[in-house]
Amino acid sequence: MSRYMLPYGDKGMEIDVPDKNFLYYAEPVTSREIPDQDRIITEAFGHPIGTGRLEDMVCPEQEIVILLDDITRPTPKRILLQEVLRRLEHAGVPDSRITLIMALGTHRILTEDEIETHIGMDIIKRFRFLNLDYKDSSVFVDLGRSRNGTPIQVYRQVVEAGFKIAIGNIVPHIAAGWGGGCKMIQPGVCSERTTEITHLMACTLQNVLESCGTTDNLCRREMEEITAMVGLDFIVNTVMDEDKHILGLFCGHFVEAHRAGVLLAEQVMCPVIPRRADIVIASAAPADIDFWQGCKPYIFSHFGLRDNGVIIFVIRGKEGLCGNAPQHEATLRRYGSTDFTKIKQEVDAGRITDLVGANVPLFIASVRERATVLCVSEGFSEQDIRDIGFIPCNTVEAALDQAFGYLGAEASVGIIPFCGETLVRCACSTEQQRPAKQ
Repeated sequence: MSRYMLPYGDKGMEIDVPDKNFLYYAEPVTSREIPDQDRIITEAFGHPIGTGRLEDMVCPEQEIVILLDDITRPTPKRILLQEVLRRLEHAGVPDSRITLIMALGTHRILTEDEIETHIGMDIIKRFRFLNLDYKDSSVFVDLGRSRNGTPIQVYRQVVEAGFKIAIGNIVPHIAAGWGGGCKMIQPGVCSERTTEITHLMACTLQNVLESCGTTDNLCRREMEEITAMVGLDFIVNTVMDEDKHILGLFCGHFVEAHRAGVLLAEQVMCPVIPRRADIVIASAAPADIDFWQGCKPYIFSHFGLRDNGVIIFVIRGKEGLCGNAPQHEATLRRYGSTDFTKIKQEVDAGRITDLVGANVPLFIASVRERATVLCVSEGFSEQDIRDIGFIPCNTVEAALDQAFGYLGAEASVGIIPFCGETLVRCACSTEQQRPAKQ
C-alpha cells in the first residue's frame, strides 16, 4: 500500500492505493530549476514571435486596449500587465489612451476583491477599466458573419481600438484544444450569440475527444478567423507549472506565438502513461471552482481511462455547480444527465434557448457511455452530483472501494492529481493515442 497526494482545497488530501493495483501517477512535468522570472519576461518581450517589439509597434496617438482573463485562469495578470504598461509608457503612450478590459466571455463580472487580488486597485485607478456584463447587448458591435455564417458581435471598445493586446495562459481546453491566443477575442469579448455558435461546433460537429489538445479543430479554426477579422495585434501568453511559476512566455502574433507556446505546454502538461487504467482518480484542480470549469478535467480524465472504466472525480466546487456562470445553471441541471441525442434534438428544435449553457451537458453526454463516474465534493450536494449524471460518494476511499466492487480486486488505478491542466498521452502507437469514441 502506498500513499499519494491529491490537491483539494487549501491543504489537499491523501489516498492509499494497493501497490498491486497502482498503474500511474500522472502529474505535469516539473523542472528542477525554475527559470528566472524577470529574465524570462524580459527575453520574451524583447524577442516576440511573428511581430515586432510591442514598444516599436504602438503609436502614442492610438487608442489601446489590453484584454485580461478572469479568475478561472491562473495567469499572473498583474506582473505581465505591469511589463506591458512599462513598455507602452516607454513608447510614449499616455495613460488616457489605454483601456483595460476583462475578457470574461459568458462568465460573471469580477468582484472588487477579485480585482484587487488579481490586478490591483493601484493599476485600475490609473486607467479606464471595463468589467462588462455580456448580457448587456448595448456593449457590442455587429461585424457581420464569418465564412461559416457565425454572427460576429464584439465589445465596441475593442472594435474601435487602434491596437489590441491580450494577456492569457496556455492550458488544454475541451473546445478550443488549447487556451490562449485567439480565445481572448472569442469568446473573451464576444457576445453570447457568437460564443454559442463556435462552442456548439465543438459539441456537435466534432467529438470532444478529437478537439482536446489539438490546435487544428473546428472550433479553434472558427475562433481564429473571427479574431483575424476583429484584429489582435499582440499576445502575451504564459505556460506555467502547478506552483504558478512561468516556464515559458510567448509574445507576438496571436497564432505564431501561440503555437510556439503550445509546443512547450505539450511537454509540460501531457505526461506519458504506460496504458489506460481501469480506474482513474482525477482531481479537478486547478479548474475546481465549480462544474462549469470542472467539466474540463472531467473530460480530460477520459484520456487516462480504458473504455467502460470508473472515474473517481474529486472536485472542491466551492461555488457549486455553476457559481462562475450562474446564468447557465438551470440548463446544466435540466440536461446534465440527459442523453446526447435528446439534448441535440432539443437544440435543433429551438427548445433550448441557452445554447452556451447546453455546451457542458453535450460534452458530458458525448462521453457518458465510456465510464461510470463517482464524485467526491464538499461543494456539491448529492442532488447536484446526480443532476450531472454522477454518483455521489462521501470519501475517495469509499469511492475506490466501490470502484473495485464494480471492476474486481485486480483493477488497475491511475491518478491524475492536476487534471484541470493535464492531458495524458499513452505510451502506445499513434492510432491509440486518444480514447475510443462512443
